[in-house]
Amino acid sequence: MGTPLVELRHVALRFASDGPPLFEDLNWSLSDPCWTALVGPSGSGKTSLIHLIAGLEKPSEGEVWVVGQNLVGLSDEALSRHRQTTVGTAFQHFHLQADRSALDNLLLPLHFSGADLAAGLELAKDFCAQLDLLDLLQAPVRQLSGGQRQRLALARALMNRPRLLLADEPIGNLDSQSAARVLSLLRRERERGLSLLVITHDDFLLQGVEQVFRLDKGRLIG
Repeated sequence: MGTPLVELRHVALRFASDGPPLFEDLNWSLSDPCWTALVGPSGSGKTSLIHLIAGLEKPSEGEVWVVGQNLVGLSDEALSRHRQTTVGTAFQHFHLQADRSALDNLLLPLHFSGADLAAGLELAKDFCAQLDLLDLLQAPVRQLSGGQRQRLALARALMNRPRLLLADEPIGNLDSQSAARVLSLLRRERERGLSLLVITHDDFLLQGVEQVFRLDKGRLIG
């Protein structure tokens, strides 16, 4: 058996030294490739869990391994490289630069990673064509609707061809046609080797995944 894509080893997470843990002695692994959904009640820690895998939070105890690398103890620079090359993140706060164009926002990750901008331009156009954003490439993000920003943030998360996409409700608040476009793009990228870990309660998206884990009371069941 090969190296797991993601492996949590005895992970605990608490936000106050004397407070109760959100997780305690949590062990979990995902194979590669995976197409996995994470569900559970509000406040159960789903977003914190994917933040750990993205290297945006550090566990209070334990180890977080992603593609054979333990994120615990890595420098901020190494964690930044992890997010530039290994994982893509599409969260509910889009973190787009409002005064820059949609295209500039898409190309920004490539500046940091040193990727080929000419190839990136073609990829940006391709993603935007898939997501019905092609006519908005030169528009400032502040002029885009919430749904358009949501789709743009997803496209940006895919620009560096990550091994794993971490997404939090990627089709939440989208109309059915836009949601279908998102799912079609994700399925296409899956054929290129993309793995997906998604937080969702949407039946439409849940029908497309291979496994579902429920996080509740600090335990993952699936």
